[in-house]
Amino acid sequence: MRAMLLLLCFASASEAQIVRLTIPLDGGPVERGIDPRATLEMGAVVLTGVGHLAASEVGVSNLYVPVVIAGWGGYVGARALSEPGFLADLGFTGEHLGRAARDVGLVSLGAAAGMAAYGAQRGSLRVEPSLVPLLVLYPAWGLTQQMLVQGFLTRHLDAAGLPALAVAPLSAAAFGSVHVPNWPLTAATTALGGAFAPLYLRDGTLWPLGVAHGALGALFYAWVLDRDAWAEFTGRE
Repeated sequence: MRAMLLLLCFASASEAQIVRLTIPLDGGPVERGIDPRATLEMGAVVLTGVGHLAASEVGVSNLYVPVVIAGWGGYVGARALSEPGFLADLGFTGEHLGRAARDVGLVSLGAAAGMAAYGAQRGSLRVEPSLVPLLVLYPAWGLTQQMLVQGFLTRHLDAAGLPALAVAPLSAAAFGSVHVPNWPLTAATTALGGAFAPLYLRDGTLWPLGVAHGALGALFYAWVLDRDAWAEFTGRE
């Protein structure tokens, strides 16, 4: 986390030297680019993911998650104070919210139905009281993860001029890799990332993605992995 904060501080002080890519469009050159701060932000996202893997390995995810939320929240808040349009650019916007909520909802309903069918077949389809706090609190962590993956990775890759057909798989692979070596969870998050990245590129809003991420994550732990994620998070297991 200290390394991530150093990267972000350095990013804020970086000179705006932009690496530009020229892409022909309608017969004229269009410049796309990514500046050093964006590169460092992507590096900080990678470090955050590595930290998550390490925290999971030693069983301190319940301590790491609040640190990530606070650290990145502070960075985003600081930039928002000096850059009025930053939050909207990142995805904290109501623009296209209805369309995004509709399509994210359809994807989520399909995913939830699949998990329910799997849980029913394995005998893990049940609604425990511990699901309630998860469904209330998990979206905050889901929104943070979507902000990191979409806002600081997908958005920057798109700004660099990569086609959406390349951006979406790269974003999905990055999202899934954070959950290794839990292979069912890795596969599920990679698939979810592959579905969410194009929706983010189209609509540019994070809200539905974060809420859906939190709800689906809670159901996945309960119905697919047959684990009490709330008990694990609070140290009761």
